Formats: sequence, structure tokens, C-alpha cells
Amino acid sequence: MADLPRVAALGVGGVAAVLTPRRFDPAVAEMLTRLHQVAAPRTAERVYARMRATLPALPDQEAREATRAWTRMRLEDTWGRLRGLRRRAWHPEIEVEGIDSVRAARRAGRGVVLWGMRFASATAIKQGFDQEGLPLVHVSRVDHGAPSTSALGLRTASWFCRAENPYLADRVQIPLDGSPRYLMRLRHHLRRGACVSIFGEHEGVQNVEAKVLGTPRFFAPGAPSLAWLEDAALFSVYALRTGPYRYRVVVDPEIPVRRKQPRKAFVEDAVGEFAGRLERLIVAHPADWQGWLYHRFEGDPP
Repeated sequence: MADLPRVAALGVGGVAAVLTPRRFDPAVAEMLTRLHQVAAPRTAERVYARMRATLPALPDQEAREATRAWTRMRLEDTWGRLRGLRRRAWHPEIEVEGIDSVRAARRAGRGVVLWGMRFASATAIKQGFDQEGLPLVHVSRVDHGAPSTSALGLRTASWFCRAENPYLADRVQIPLDGSPRYLMRLRHHLRRGACVSIFGEHEGVQNVEAKVLGTPRFFAPGAPSLAWLEDAALFSVYALRTGPYRYRVVVDPEIPVRRKQPRKAFVEDAVGEFAGRLERLIVAHPADWQGWLYHRFEGDPP
């Protein structure tokens, strides 16, 4: 029963996206934002309260404006995914910054691990790299985007990924039982010089702790560990919304992979660097961070 609302939303939204001409996309996003403010006011209030609590230097009016921009960003991304139910049917404007460092690493014969931060649009990152002629090998859980792990729930996960899949070289899925067999496939891709993307803000089976905005977080060590194992170049990457259906994908400076360090020590240092970059980015672009909704914060109930 928990799966049915998601199925209904995908069905209705997918039909609406097919029937709506693209020139109306900005108007659709504005309409959805207004509806969301009426239908789900508590979500926006929770995001606003978290911004005010964790970013005390952010003036109240700017926090209100950032909360509305955050809502608009989320709904634009959702509308893009609905358009993406049809192959390559979503066409936002995307510029990519820092891609030359990735190309240089590949020319040197190294694979590349892109350690993703959840800003603005995960789909835009995939599209941006495909646009640059570097389609990604992306890692996700088999239930990514699913409301449950039932057969119907997992089916909706495949629909959720449809907007991204045409832009990928491969999608490597982590099974529900957490079996590490998928790692061999990733290592094979890296040895062939592929660009492997892994989002880094979620917990894994084993985690490394680091503070972000004063709150302890637990980060899965998969991306830096994989880079250390294969001597791959390691970069953090994210997308920012620069206007209606416009994004800038940014590849940060490389995090040096020190293979003379023990792997555990390197991973801890790398997670600390990732957490620091994440915090600075949240402070600079609070309206683009997806994590206001799904991260735990001080004072949240257990």
C-alpha cells in the first residue's frame, strides 16, 4: 500500500510531462511551488527552521527566500525526472566547470572517482558529463528512489532512474544484502580508465565520522577507498542551479590519493576533506543543498 501513492504520482506526472510543451516548464515549476506551499507547508517550515538553526549568520529574510528557492529547485528536478520517463526528453542548460582536470587524469592513464555531493540535481551531473563526452559509470543501491523494497517498490526505482540512465556508460547497483561483488565490476571499470561516480553523503555498512555544521555525520568510505585501491584520481563534484532549468556542474580540485598512507588513514583524511568542502558549500549555497530534508540534525527526535 505504501507503494501506491508513488506509482500514482509517477503515472499522473508522467502523462502531464508528455502532454505539456517544454515552453511551459517555467510556469509549471512556479505552479508546483505554489501548490507545495499550500499542500505541504510543514516541509518548508522544517527546512527554514534548520537553515536558521545551523546558519545563524543567514538573515531571516534570506533564509525565507532560500527556502522558497530550495522548494523550487526540488520541484524542477522532480519535473525533469518526469520528463525523463521518455528517453532523453529533459533538456536543461548545463555548463561544466573543472572538467579539464578529469581529462588530464585520464590522459595519464588513471581511472577517475567522482565523489558526489547532493546539490540541485543529480541528473544534471550525469547529463553534463555525457555532454562533455565522458559518460559516467554510476553506483547506486538497487532500491534507489523506491518507496519500499517490495516488487512494486523496486519497479518504481527503475522508473526513477530512467531520466539518468541514457546518459550513463553503466549503472552498477549495490544489492539489498550489501554483498561486495559489485566492487569487482567497479574496479574493472577504473582499470579501463572510466569515470565512476559515487554520492558520498550517505551512510554505509562501515562509516567514518566527521562534523558538518556542528553535527556529527557518518560517511560511507567507498569512494576514497576505491580510489586508493586502484590509484584513481579522486574529485568531489556537485551541481548548482543557476536559473530556471539551468545548472552549473562543478568538479572541485583533486583530493590527492596518498597510497603510501595506510588505506584507513587515507580514507579518514579524505572524508575530513570532503566534509569540509561540503560544509563550505552549504554555507555558500543553502538553497541548493538537498540534505535539508534527509540529513539528521541536532535536536531531531531519535
